[in-house]
Amino acid sequence: MSAQQGDMIETAMIEVWRGSVRQWEVDENAHWNTQYYVARANEGLAVLFGFNGLPGLFSPTSATTIAYNEHHIRFHREAHAGTSLHMTAGFLEIGETTAFAVLMLYDSHSGQLAASFRVRLTHVDAADLKTPRPWPSAFCEKASASLVEAPREALARGTGNEPVTISASRGRAVALGLKRTAMSLIEPEACDAFHRLGPQKFIGAVGGGVKQLTGPFREIVSKHAETPLGKVGGAVLEFRILYGETPRLGDCFEIWGGLQKTDQRVMSLIFWMVDPFSGQVFGTMQSVAVVFDLGARAIVQISAAATQALAPLVTEGLAL
Repeated sequence: MSAQQGDMIETAMIEVWRGSVRQWEVDENAHWNTQYYVARANEGLAVLFGFNGLPGLFSPTSATTIAYNEHHIRFHREAHAGTSLHMTAGFLEIGETTAFAVLMLYDSHSGQLAASFRVRLTHVDAADLKTPRPWPSAFCEKASASLVEAPREALARGTGNEPVTISASRGRAVALGLKRTAMSLIEPEACDAFHRLGPQKFIGAVGGGVKQLTGPFREIVSKHAETPLGKVGGAVLEFRILYGETPRLGDCFEIWGGLQKTDQRVMSLIFWMVDPFSGQVFGTMQSVAVVFDLGARAIVQISAAATQALAPLVTEGLAL
């Protein structure tokens, strides 16, 4: 059974999460760390499935669960410690074994959009976490009857949106001269109920080593800024993540990153997470990032001189 966007009538999204930013979730740039946006989106997704007849889909006792295929995320406004937030969501498409969902995160006081998420996933057997399983008919009927249309704000802006095949490999990372930004172990607190690395921890792992790559880029942008700057940091505007073989508890990983391109405002970065021993690809991410003036809370423009200085650091042919 399949339902596409063209088959639906306009339906309102439903609330799937409500809460606030905790102090310990704020990073050194004084804004909510990106991994926690995704953690809350995971919680909202579980509630969305529950309201559509699958409340136990994320339980370790469930016979089936979901496997993430792709995340597209846009960060529209900063959120700070204590900010009250809520999230609405709906399904964009329901296939025989797949689903495509959209989630919108809002500041509960101002009503302004904080972030948007579009998530592609597959319904899989919990025994091997790989074999696709058809959705229950009751879920298909209920979810397909209330499909929504993706708001304009949730659509891709700085990342690609077309279907792509993951091009990453450990050998390519070495050959392209990418920088290894992180190397570590998948520990229990990073895993879901099925002992898989959670998508928020994929982002957390990338973020934990990102300065290994971006530190020199920020210095170049700051040095060549057209007006003097105070303390600078970084911020992300958009992510596109493609998932490969999801790592499990006890697996080791390494992350390789490089600069894909720049313009007058943003830098596009590519990160690959791989098994350091087998070279197996766990996931890839395109990150649209900016240099951020922490005093003015404003994006630092990339001057022509900075663009010229960054040009030799761009890796030609680098993609997801």
